[in-house]
Amino acid sequence: MLRKSAIELFMLFIFAIAIGTMAYAESASPQNDTAVGTGIDYTTAYKGIAKVKPPAPSTTGTSTATKVKPFTGVISGLDAISSYNPVTWGPECIVPIPAKGQFLVGPKIFFPRVRGDARKDTPGATPPQGGVDFEHHLGFKRSGTAVWSIEALYQFRPSWGIRYSFSPMTFETSGEASTGFTYGGQTFSAGALVRSKWERFQHRAGILYNLSYTTNSLTSFYADWLHIDDKLVVSGEGGTRATANIPVIWTDSKNLAVAGLEFSKGLRNYRGNSLTLDCKAGIAFLDDTIGYEAEAGLTYMIPIKTGRFGFVKGGYQFMSLKSETNRETFNTSMDGAFVKFGFLF
Repeated sequence: MLRKSAIELFMLFIFAIAIGTMAYAESASPQNDTAVGTGIDYTTAYKGIAKVKPPAPSTTGTSTATKVKPFTGVISGLDAISSYNPVTWGPECIVPIPAKGQFLVGPKIFFPRVRGDARKDTPGATPPQGGVDFEHHLGFKRSGTAVWSIEALYQFRPSWGIRYSFSPMTFETSGEASTGFTYGGQTFSAGALVRSKWERFQHRAGILYNLSYTTNSLTSFYADWLHIDDKLVVSGEGGTRATANIPVIWTDSKNLAVAGLEFSKGLRNYRGNSLTLDCKAGIAFLDDTIGYEAEAGLTYMIPIKTGRFGFVKGGYQFMSLKSETNRETFNTSMDGAFVKFGFLF
């Protein structure tokens, strides 16, 4: 009871901060923002500087100046090298963002390393039975599996957007257990052949609000609903049941709330193309589950027509979910490189 009350208070706190931030951002006027520029109807209250003719230089008591040609051999080389310094990038770079009525759509391929553990106790089991490790007991590899997803964003207001993503995942393996374990009332000894299959389907939908936008940076807040369906099947030879091949099946369905921030920083423009740095971090909660996500990558956008772009994005992603009840535990984490491409139109 206390845990649910704490979660509800945390949600109210998060949404109060979000609403307050949105109200502040909407009330701020961009007319005096030096990064965005003055508005069309903005008139300055100061008088412009008039042209003043400088006085003629005095020639009395002075000698004629000698023209000296500067040495540019090494200096010009250093200037060329300094153009590759990332610290000097950004002020002149423009970050393309979706305008009102535009879509941002593209598939994503994730190459995760999988870690996790699970526990499923039979009714009346005392004390609680031990858990099962995804790698040592079930044989799930930490790398080598590709997970695809599809993501779409629709910008229905200049600062507001809605987005949806769907990601199916299936991991299946068979091998010998490195150590003995008990799962769902069945005990497997070390060296027993174990067949495992883990399926996860994720549906995610939510809103995206642009808190701050300048020509070379963008900060956004997102609040999403995340629905997850998990299914873990473990079977094999060497179990304690009369029929060792009867699988132990665990299923779970949960609905989570996800909130976080996204940040984009323009790094470089090259002949109309844009290179940006994108970062993202968020927290998931509800349904006896707590989770975290973080992402960092580079996006290269190529203009196709006026206001339309194609893009390629690559980076590193981390996500973790921990779910625990009195009889069941299911903890998973995935991290690895990803590649995403699509269109802004």
